[in-house]
Amino acid sequence: MRKTVEVLLPIKIDKLTEVLRINGVPVYVHWSVLLIAMFILVNVIHSPATSLLGLIAYMGVLFIHESGHLIAAQRMRCEVTSIRLYPIFGITKFETPWSKFDHCVIAWGGVFAQAVVAVPIVLWVVFLGYTRFNAINAVLAVLGFFSLGVAAFNLLPISPLDGSIAWAIIPETIKRLRDRQGIGAARRRF
Repeated sequence: MRKTVEVLLPIKIDKLTEVLRINGVPVYVHWSVLLIAMFILVNVIHSPATSLLGLIAYMGVLFIHESGHLIAAQRMRCEVTSIRLYPIFGITKFETPWSKFDHCVIAWGGVFAQAVVAVPIVLWVVFLGYTRFNAINAVLAVLGFFSLGVAAFNLLPISPLDGSIAWAIIPETIKRLRDRQGIGAARRRF
């Protein structure tokens, strides 16, 4: 049985550095992400916990989103070849889905994954407030409010954002429902 998450050690720095594998799918991080991480970690001297947890939460937002695409693509029986993380976006590479509907589901997968994590955090903060620990508050803000903002922005119907594909799920769903009704009506006539 294949490991779900496999961390690759030692890591060999390259333009795209493979850092781990999820269900056998390589996850690459662009060199610029590693550079930004180094600059953030320089701030560790002033506020170590907040810097480290903030960096992890920020990378977590990208990782959660792309993992959502991975899960959705695999559920739609599309082979996923890689996940690539860049400073402000990620790309999940997968084979062309069988239908436009499947492609829409895959596009929604990233936003759905973010919502599964972000909504409970936002509700926690709204109803119970932040903690007295700045580092934990940074994580709550990034994985909650920031993540929801990124998800909403990503749903704009502009290429290359997911919204350029995701919103087609509405007409595709209507088309599927009409096709099913047509098949059912045809069966009833015979």
